[in-house]
Amino acid sequence: MAGTWSRAVLAAAVVLLVAVLAVVAVRMLDDEAPTADATGDSTTGESPSVGEDRVMSEGHPDADSTGVPPGTELVPYTGPCTLVETAVLSGVDATGVCPAIVVQAPGVRIEASRVPRVESTATQVDPTYSVEVVDSEVAAGKWIGGAVWGSNLTVRRSEVTGGQHSVHCGSHCLVEDSWLHDQFSPEGEAAHNNAFISNGGTDMVVRRNTLHCTATLNATGGGCTADLSLFGDFEPIRDVLVEDNLLKANDSSASYCAYGGDAPGKPFPEATGVVFAGNVFERGTNGTCGVYGPITSFQPDAKGNLWRDNTWDDGSELVPE
Repeated sequence: MAGTWSRAVLAAAVVLLVAVLAVVAVRMLDDEAPTADATGDSTTGESPSVGEDRVMSEGHPDADSTGVPPGTELVPYTGPCTLVETAVLSGVDATGVCPAIVVQAPGVRIEASRVPRVESTATQVDPTYSVEVVDSEVAAGKWIGGAVWGSNLTVRRSEVTGGQHSVHCGSHCLVEDSWLHDQFSPEGEAAHNNAFISNGGTDMVVRRNTLHCTATLNATGGGCTADLSLFGDFEPIRDVLVEDNLLKANDSSASYCAYGGDAPGKPFPEATGVVFAGNVFERGTNGTCGVYGPITSFQPDAKGNLWRDNTWDDGSELVPE
């Protein structure tokens, strides 16, 4: 009887041990299993979209919902300033180390980091080059040019400051849930600033951002053009979605808060497929967002163009003139 009891106890202990080991194994697999980021890409370890839960359900992006996530400890960047191979920069501070992060490779990702200006030379060199800036701070400083510049650009939940323009897009750009502000406007020069600008291109999405061109008018005509500018200077403006953004007022130097791409004096005067939907234009002290109004150069009758549900910040309907 004692032997039977001992065997029963031993069997129960073995079953318990197997169960414990199974739980441990499952937890280990969970820790090592690929996790999908906001784009659907698979990565191992901690999800790179660590700041995704900071996006506000109401309101618009600001210091609390953009940039390097709180608690992130940055280490000095020790890699190359020109990236010629696919790479991930994570948790680094490259300011003061590189004058710029120049992307000459496909699939480059900058996450939870502080970097100087970022340039993707896709249009000029190789159309496969691309860069994604996520949960990061781009501090371009005193630079005449785009803080984030080029084609095949993605900017998510990031704060962008400095540079003549916050984001200067060629083609294939996605900017969302980000805060673009405090561009560089040198005294004594006639530099014109923008939070987002394209001088011609296609396939752009500007969504759920705070766009604020902050420069004031100086004695030599320098200052803001607009929060968002679409100009057909080098090729036509095509297929642009501007959705759910806050366009901040500047009645000092921004003639308008937005330029919609239709400009008879430009080499490519007609913009097509341009959609403004659900955006909020801040009235500001003069009540019109910019010096002369909220938006110009938008042609609602052009092919694919649409103006829908855009309002003033008091909720009243905004109709472009």
